[in-house]
Amino acid sequence: MKKFIILSALLFSATNIFAQIEDYNVRRIEVEPSFGMGRGLEMALEVRNNINAYWDVGVRASISNVGYNSVIVSDYNFARPNKNFLFFAGAGLGLGAYDESDYVDGPTGTSTQLKFVPRAGVELFQHVRLTLNLNTYNFSSIYPIVSLGIVFGGGRK
Repeated sequence: MKKFIILSALLFSATNIFAQIEDYNVRRIEVEPSFGMGRGLEMALEVRNNINAYWDVGVRASISNVGYNSVIVSDYNFARPNKNFLFFAGAGLGLGAYDESDYVDGPTGTSTQLKFVPRAGVELFQHVRLTLNLNTYNFSSIYPIVSLGIVFGGGRK
């Protein structure tokens, strides 16, 4: 558990850990509605605050045929100024509720559990994001979701 707390603190710190030579201004707030496929269709809305050109922190809420969740997310953007794509990697931590009836024998209901989401992806032309989320509930079940989102705001000024 101590390792998890230390790792989470490093992932969610808003300091600029990696030195970058180039620097450029980005718009402060970005909103991303997205659709994804995993265990089923997932719809999500994410609002992020760009702390600087390389780091953002935000909130993601999603709903699917399995359940719903809300997660605090943070991404490090491997920024490449004057390019039409950039790679990012990050993680999220929050709560998720899902229906256990498809996965457990016997009478079940909706279960609320801790959710950890490592993720990575690519942003194309400052407005389209393709993301791979590895959703884990209580660190016991892992399932991937690939999502496609449209970003409003954000990007270079």
